[in-house]
Amino acid sequence: MKIGVYANLDKPNVVAALPRLFSLFESNSIESVVSNKLIKLYNPGTASVNAVDPALMPDIADIIVTLGGDGTILSAARLIGDRNVPILGINLGGLGFLTEVSIEELQPALRRLRDNDYLIDKRMVLHADIATEGKILTYYALNDLVLSRGSSLRMLEMSVYIDDEFFNTYESDGLIISTPTGSTAYSLSSGGPIVAPSLHSIILNPICPHAITVRPIVISAESEIKVEIHTSQALMQMTVDGQVQAETAEGSRITMRKARFEIGLISFSEHTFFTRLREKLQWGRLPYK
Repeated sequence: MKIGVYANLDKPNVVAALPRLFSLFESNSIESVVSNKLIKLYNPGTASVNAVDPALMPDIADIIVTLGGDGTILSAARLIGDRNVPILGINLGGLGFLTEVSIEELQPALRRLRDNDYLIDKRMVLHADIATEGKILTYYALNDLVLSRGSSLRMLEMSVYIDDEFFNTYESDGLIISTPTGSTAYSLSSGGPIVAPSLHSIILNPICPHAITVRPIVISAESEIKVEIHTSQALMQMTVDGQVQAETAEGSRITMRKARFEIGLISFSEHTFFTRLREKLQWGRLPYK
């Protein structure tokens, strides 16, 4: 088994965890694949470590282990794309809703990986095509696509069509188009519903809409969503998974649908989605208990 290591090397606690990680790999006879940048920061000095360009990692590794938080998983998911390599998230960040284990739990987790004692939770991905200024740009999001007003104080205006039927013209600070995975991220903090990841659906959640009767809506993942932008380029921006700035302009048309591939997140049987809600969001914990 070859494990690829995808790490947020800008965080000191991630770099500090590397010696322990590679020590565990060596003691479990696991061959690893790392980025050229990582090997420059920390070289374990063993023949079982292969340094490659990060883009090639999913072609070589059987599993990608991420070191960081949820943002590191989102970044790794874009790297993997449709190459069907599952991700095991090691939480060295904050909340870590998508990550599966801590660095302290890695030793038993590696044994379970070696024994094939794990599950692969398939997560839906959004595919977005942006037709802007005579070209088409394509983006993929595991969490969400967000149209926002950036630093401007003015509202955005955009028309939304679902399966070519006019749905609504939003006047708001923005619009979050979310997967079920992203329903516990920005969409949740903006008043959106939590959707179990086993449900293939898309959430449309306006940010501070002008009309208070405009509420979030959950639609089928088989639907196609088209957004026409009526706001000048200087007043809006679109971000993918909170990390990538997409190129848009006034008059741009954005078409969104379920991607033809999914991202696999490795989980263990005792860590269910509902367990995460209780543990990470502290559901069911009364203040006097």
